[in-house]
Amino acid sequence: GVLDRRWFTVSRRARGLVEVRLERMDYEPSSWRIVVASRADAEIYHYPEWLDFLTATQAVEPVVARVVIDGRHVGYFTGGLVRRFGVRILGSPLRGWTTMHMGFLLDEELDRRVVASALEHFAFQDLRAAHVELSDRWTRSEAMRDTGWHVEPRHTYVVDLAPAEDEILAHMRATTRNYIRRASRRGLTLDTSSGSDFVADYYRLLTDVFTRQGLAPTYSLTRVRQLVEVLRPEGRVLCLRMRDSSGSPIAASITVGAGDTAVLWGAAFDRTRADAHPNEALHWEAMRYWKAHGATRFDFGGAGDYKLKYGGVEEAAFVFHKSRNSVLRIARSGVRSAVRARQVLIGRRARGQVRPSTAEVDEGGSA
Repeated sequence: GVLDRRWFTVSRRARGLVEVRLERMDYEPSSWRIVVASRADAEIYHYPEWLDFLTATQAVEPVVARVVIDGRHVGYFTGGLVRRFGVRILGSPLRGWTTMHMGFLLDEELDRRVVASALEHFAFQDLRAAHVELSDRWTRSEAMRDTGWHVEPRHTYVVDLAPAEDEILAHMRATTRNYIRRASRRGLTLDTSSGSDFVADYYRLLTDVFTRQGLAPTYSLTRVRQLVEVLRPEGRVLCLRMRDSSGSPIAASITVGAGDTAVLWGAAFDRTRADAHPNEALHWEAMRYWKAHGATRFDFGGAGDYKLKYGGVEEAAFVFHKSRNSVLRIARSGVRSAVRARQVLIGRRARGQVRPSTAEVDEGGSA
């Protein structure tokens, strides 16, 4: 049922007056799954499994809403409410949620400026939030110009999985293709176990690199375990582990996916075995898996020029945020600095307990 039907945000198009509103819906996972599954533009982050993951790890209260324009239902909004330092915040998503995009699922091309204004009213008036953040794949910075929303530009690399496998490989660098083909001859083997042993191996590699850099990981072992446990029943997660000829784990990755998009959530490898080049075969197997399961896009989950060697194309991404007042915007920057300082402090305390750096990590979609 609809909880709030108040009209707001009025804008003008060439054809006349336009009324836009967001109507909050009762969130019921099974009903919401049906809605999202019917959307060609939906990603893993819109699914109830992901909202369950955020609830378990971030104490998020899911928020789903209809987008209505001129009395017509034209799509949906997905996000979540949290309280941080006593402040009520609407995230779609928020930094720290290890979530790339949420935002809007729309049936038609709409003026994003108008829809964002509707979201602002929905957040500040209907939900009584003091701060709101938005990131989806289709809202661009030029569409939000002169709206008062602050923008943080980012980018990622996306591999087109639609062509045949031979064609996908042909777009990769020659050395990358060679490392993929030589993996088995080098005695490397892959397994897809998603049990507690995989989680432990993945987190050990992840922690190792952060510690050697004087940092703490940006998320906990518990979060990794909960991610796998929540997404595994619906087949939304792939856990890959590469072993060397002796059976020792030397690389691991976690990818998540739904619909036409799969995303690298996290990956790490042991640099003492860099000569074996485990990552190339690891990522290729993930691409093959998700392609076989209907994905046409493999998102490497963020920046990193090395991703070009897999044939990835750079794709712009943006985070927009707005606060009721400038004090909250300044406080947002302060909180981020404090979190980073804590990460450095914990990492430095642990650094003396490990040998020189031997592992490399890619957090991928875990921003």
